[in-house]
Amino acid sequence: MSDKPGTLPNMRLNVLILSLCQACLFTANAVLIASAALVGFALAPDPMYATVPVGAVFLFGMGFALPASILMKYIGRRKGFQFGLVFSISGACLSGFAVTQQSFVLFCFGIALIGIGNAFGGFYRFAAADVSTESYRSRAISYVLAGSVVAAFIGPNLVAFTKNSIIEAAFAGSYYTLAVVYSISLILVSFLKVPEVKKSNVIEEKRPLREVAKQPEFLLAVVSATVGYGVMNLLMTSTPLAMDVRDMSFGLTALVIQWHIFSMFAPSFFTGHLVRIFGDLSVIGAGVVLLFLSIVVSFVLGDSFLAFCLALVLLGLGWNFTFLGGTTLLTKTYRDSEKAVVQGVNDLCVFSIVTCTAVLSGVLHHIWGWYILNAGATVPLILVAIMVIWVKRARITSPAVNPVT
Repeated sequence: MSDKPGTLPNMRLNVLILSLCQACLFTANAVLIASAALVGFALAPDPMYATVPVGAVFLFGMGFALPASILMKYIGRRKGFQFGLVFSISGACLSGFAVTQQSFVLFCFGIALIGIGNAFGGFYRFAAADVSTESYRSRAISYVLAGSVVAAFIGPNLVAFTKNSIIEAAFAGSYYTLAVVYSISLILVSFLKVPEVKKSNVIEEKRPLREVAKQPEFLLAVVSATVGYGVMNLLMTSTPLAMDVRDMSFGLTALVIQWHIFSMFAPSFFTGHLVRIFGDLSVIGAGVVLLFLSIVVSFVLGDSFLAFCLALVLLGLGWNFTFLGGTTLLTKTYRDSEKAVVQGVNDLCVFSIVTCTAVLSGVLHHIWGWYILNAGATVPLILVAIMVIWVKRARITSPAVNPVT
């Protein structure tokens, strides 16, 4: 797929469409975050497996990330996104049906189909990079992620509004509603005008992946996005369970998730500018600090609603900086002919860790509790902090060469 942007109006229209599709994607994800663990708790044969459905989303997102990237290299972004949305719509309908049938296995299978769709949707941010000029690229990625701000308000409220729409099948209506959300995205993406696949891109000479992976910037980009997403997901996924154990209402849980999602994406309106002004390494470092502060708040403020709310807000901010900073840094490490594999490998790594944290969060919360879970999350954050210092020193001693040249 060509990396050359079109005209300025087309570029901005494409970014707008991708931003709206991202909004639909994370509105749906917000519904999953707020409800899947609770549905799993109700349907699972053992409460320990409550977060397995959430894990299924990321497991199949992980498994199909690289194939999705390679497929879009040959058929184009638009057709790839449409293909993925068919899985999402089917999965949403099947998940709703599974809840009405009280089938845990069928629910996990439906959620897995949504995960396949998410693997394709995860490349909205890279599609924004494809259609943007180099000077606009960090802002384009940022604006696409900013589209998810609406998910903070629509997603949790959508769950609350549709939770009991089907009598004696709590949350079934919520999943049927997701099919509508994904259908809106399917309509939007049909207007996407991304440059067509060119044969020269398919046969262009490219470096072995191991050579690309030797770059300190590549390693930091992947680790930053992976750890940032993993730590955020570990704590976010277990939050509804932690609040339920403390007898907090679903309304309060939905409110916490709402402000968490808002804090994840609202900074995207200016994070791209921060990357341009202060550099990607500084933004990643700031994200690590914010994630640390989220954990500190949980210990300092205890079991109150305020503690959960403030901790999840900081958690969202930290994710935004580490994930967007890592994504922007990654785009500097590959040639046009290498991007399908490099982007796919990056998302494979991200979703691998996110899958593990989603599946294990329920188990670890059940065994260890909320506070030990938070304490354990500090270890990978220290690794990212060390790598930021390492890459800064590497840039000073041996300035990076643009991989495209």
